[in-house]
Amino acid sequence: MTNARADTEPSLNDVLSLFKDYSGDETGGIHAVRGFSFQIWLAVLEVLKAHATGEDYAVVLEWQQDIAVLNSSSQPSNVRFIQVKKNESSHRWTLHGLLAATAAEETLVKDTAVTNKTISGSALPTAVKTKVKKAVPSTLAKLYFHRRRFSALAQPASLVFASNAPFYVGIGDDDKDETVDEVELDELTPEAVTKVESALRKQLEIPTDEVVNLEDFILRITNCPPDEGHKFVIGELVELCQNDKMGLEVKAPFVAVCLVASYVKQRAGKGSYSKDFAKLLSRAVTRTDVTHYFAAANDAHVRPQALVEQIIARLNAELADFEMVKTMQLATSSACAEVTNRAGVVWPSAEALVQLAASTDNYKARGHIKDRLPAWLADFRALNIQDARLFNDGFLYCLMAMILNDAQPLRHLSASATGPQPEAEE
Repeated sequence: MTNARADTEPSLNDVLSLFKDYSGDETGGIHAVRGFSFQIWLAVLEVLKAHATGEDYAVVLEWQQDIAVLNSSSQPSNVRFIQVKKNESSHRWTLHGLLAATAAEETLVKDTAVTNKTISGSALPTAVKTKVKKAVPSTLAKLYFHRRRFSALAQPASLVFASNAPFYVGIGDDDKDETVDEVELDELTPEAVTKVESALRKQLEIPTDEVVNLEDFILRITNCPPDEGHKFVIGELVELCQNDKMGLEVKAPFVAVCLVASYVKQRAGKGSYSKDFAKLLSRAVTRTDVTHYFAAANDAHVRPQALVEQIIARLNAELADFEMVKTMQLATSSACAEVTNRAGVVWPSAEALVQLAASTDNYKARGHIKDRLPAWLADFRALNIQDARLFNDGFLYCLMAMILNDAQPLRHLSASATGPQPEAEE
């Protein structure tokens, strides 16, 4: 389970460990949620919505945290851009505020007015860069910029401005402004439509022969709260699962959404916008990715106690010795609790058991679990591991059961035991 892009991002197991310290623990990585912004949680929501459709998709967190949703992870033909902005200064957005360009900033531009003389004495213009002050485009102009970047599409890119606050605008033939949760810009009053078109044309320097297209350009309020957005996203995922929209049951929704958020953030655009679909896809989280994330979250959610109980059931089916089964049943709770204590004394014993299992096939050759465990135990006791005397046979059998079933708390020991070994010195 890696699902990482070579040399560019950590493996899925590494990311999983940030949010899931122990199997069955839904709170181990809660502190890491603070690293995810409102925009990231909105991107995760778009991922969940797209996943619930059953269709292919790709979701990208672009540079400056605009969201791009593509209709395919391989051959996209359309894209929806979503600009997410919190409103922390007022209770609503006005058209004036959305169209207001910010103060002018100095920008480097080419100036061909400077001339240099050639050897023959003729003068040729030489492009040099000079600083000029240009106003920064408004919120809506920045969003419309995406549509112009992908102007070659048969269907213009969809545009959505999403916020936690509603919009105070005039609609249709009504000259009176009203508060709405969603509106398309081409549904505004004629006067407002003209105002938007003029502002976009001026701020983006759109030629007079180019139409300013406001179709499928939406202002929309989001129900996701600016703070603790992960709780809202978790609720959405749970509801989608209950309605059988996700294709599988997600048993650890907190871990699942954190995995999605982490990869959305890691792959986000940095420094510049994507120039084409290929660049967008290189930054995307796809249906295949998310299916892997959900599976990893489910895998981490299986409790060690359930894995031990599976082995106990197998021993009963094999008619194992009653005392052997009984000691395991009595030690199950304490063994499962001990492996969640990373500062505990159990780890040298657990590591030794893992190393024994990895070093020989003798235990597997014995066939039945009821015959494997006593042989494994005898070899372990012969090692005289420090503090091993603190654990009775039932406790150690429980550790063996977790190792056999690849329990999450012991998985790092298994990886180190089966990893590359140093070459012997000559």
